Amino acid sequence: MTDDDIWDLAADVVVVGSGAAGFAAGFAARHEGASVLIVEKAAFLGGTTAKSGAYFWLPNNHLLRDRGLVDDRDQALRLLARLSYPQSYAPADERLGLTRLEYDLLAAFFDNAGPALQAMTDCGAFKPNLDMTMPDYCADLPEDTVPHGRHVFPDGWTSQQEIIAGRGIADGSTRGEFMIAEFERQARLLDIDIRTEHEAVRLITDDSSEAGMTVVGLELHHRTRTVLARARKAVVFASGGFAHNPDMRRQFLRGPVFGGCAAESATGDFVTIAGEVGAQLGNMSNAWWSQTPLEMVFAHPSTVRDVFMPFGDSMVLVNRFGKRVVNEKMVYNERSQVHFGWDATHREYANLLLFQVYDNAVANNDFDFPYRVPVPLPGDSVGYVLSGDTLEELADALDARLAELADRTGGVRLDDGFAEQLRATLARFDTFAASGVDVDFGRGESPIQQAWNGPPRHESMTNPTMHPFAATGPYHAIVLGPGMLDTKGGPRIDAQGRVLGVRGDPIRGLYGAGNCIASPAAQAYWSAGATLGVALTFGHIAGRGAASEPVKEFGGES
Repeated sequence: MTDDDIWDLAADVVVVGSGAAGFAAGFAARHEGASVLIVEKAAFLGGTTAKSGAYFWLPNNHLLRDRGLVDDRDQALRLLARLSYPQSYAPADERLGLTRLEYDLLAAFFDNAGPALQAMTDCGAFKPNLDMTMPDYCADLPEDTVPHGRHVFPDGWTSQQEIIAGRGIADGSTRGEFMIAEFERQARLLDIDIRTEHEAVRLITDDSSEAGMTVVGLELHHRTRTVLARARKAVVFASGGFAHNPDMRRQFLRGPVFGGCAAESATGDFVTIAGEVGAQLGNMSNAWWSQTPLEMVFAHPSTVRDVFMPFGDSMVLVNRFGKRVVNEKMVYNERSQVHFGWDATHREYANLLLFQVYDNAVANNDFDFPYRVPVPLPGDSVGYVLSGDTLEELADALDARLAELADRTGGVRLDDGFAEQLRATLARFDTFAASGVDVDFGRGESPIQQAWNGPPRHESMTNPTMHPFAATGPYHAIVLGPGMLDTKGGPRIDAQGRVLGVRGDPIRGLYGAGNCIASPAAQAYWSAGATLGVALTFGHIAGRGAASEPVKEFGGES
């Protein structure tokens, strides 16, 4: 009996997903001599990677080392552990306070990030450039001893800081699409079989082996047909998270979320598929968090651009009580988690919705750069911006809009004292802007906040992220809600990329990488490109491991 008697498709390694993790797995497996099949659920390749800015955060990469920089392993692991597991972090401990698996995963990321990039470069899929201008998100922490040099992007493109300075194209989604097109071109040159509109629905296992249950293939749906794909060595899942599965979001995430940047195909398929073969789940409550303009995400749940850095200096974020609750210029992953704060007195998520309030000076600022969203350019009219000549009129306009949205927000409305408290909030903020020091939240104090703020209104500003509000209106506001790039929970893997069963043993023939698994980053978002950096690295690890597996016989094959 041959493969052709049972199977419609066959390869040594079958990869599910065609983003950074999937292509990295495919290239790594092919380099090891394995035949590779990549299957993609959607009609187009790339998943969420295609919507990205094509940035990778990769410690100890060869471009960094070529510049004479030293990314010390012990120091880097302290940084990763400090951010990923702050509740456990113990710098004096041998494993930094982490479990063996947690520590091994972080170590695997550091040890393999550079080799993964080198492998992508060597196979011709990626010609990297180093961005020495962008600081790490955590450059202000003492554990970050290499605050510049870990950000990598495709050569010949514009760096993020050049875009911020107005010297480049800011269409991040196009960058991701171009990169995926290059991955596809090189994959086909390497005889990697690629199939779109092939949705993975079930793993095919062989229980007859003395070694126990073994994954030997995959059931796929292609339009109206069922397709069986043989994986002689292993299956690698490198698909999306569950950003667009409302039931999973409600069941697993640690707070309500309205939408996100992930591709629409990110519906948590691997959670169900791996669950059927006894996979252990982890990190299900976490995501790569962001903020999103509420009315934009209601119209388009798969958002294109979220609020990565709220635009403006005379601008604050306040909750329904009119109070500032966060550093507005802190990076999106950290800032967005304030939405999940629980108010025990009112028994509600008091910050579920925040309001980006700004004056006419911000509205009339014509500087166009990626982090302006959602503030429109002067002269552009958008329905989600509310305005009022006074703070009272602004409050009335906001509350009227909230009444219209109430059936989708749990009935959130402004507190009766909102306008009065907002006036006090702005008065306090104005004193901070005048002194240059935000006593409440430290706005503008870290390198990334300064780098992403854009040019100052005038050179004499002590802290260019803050300016006093105008004494008279009009004033403007936009409703913001919690969002995400994608989730990062799912089946747990070990440091070799093998999916673990409920008792902690690897499931034979099954590997994972990307947003469909329990992310090795845990709760952390280490810096710009951390999503793709982790995906690329563990895709490489998984592909290499899958290719090293022995061929697994199935049934009567001979």
